[in-house]
Amino acid sequence: MLDRVVLDSSIIAAIFLQDDDDSRRARTMIRSYDRITLDTAIAEMGNVAWKKTVLFGEDRTEMLSGLRDGINFIIGMCTMLKASDLAEDAYAIAVKSRVAFYDALFLAAAEKEQVPLLTLDKKLYAKAKSDRDVRLM
Repeated sequence: MLDRVVLDSSIIAAIFLQDDDDSRRARTMIRSYDRITLDTAIAEMGNVAWKKTVLFGEDRTEMLSGLRDGINFIIGMCTMLKASDLAEDAYAIAVKSRVAFYDALFLAAAEKEQVPLLTLDKKLYAKAKSDRDVRLM
């Protein structure tokens, strides 16, 4: 069994901003690990909360509460890495694997920490699975 994993923002957003099978599976699964993520996960969580409120009509108060809980989780329950420390490696990964830079940051974090990346992002998984330790939940 794994001890440590990097969580990308899709996992964290599912836990705190959704209530579906993905979110329940993510909540259960992450309890088993020491969690690592990036400082950028906070910005990505905020963007998900904004989209759900403005574009999809989700309740503003519920999204704000979920955002607060997610930020508290990132700060208090995860080892938080700085994106600036991984930028050059992430850029190389983004170009090679043809993934967005912000996704490549999480791949670079997993590589640096020598642990798998957990994600719910099917596109990221499809692009990175052949040469990276990325696991789709």
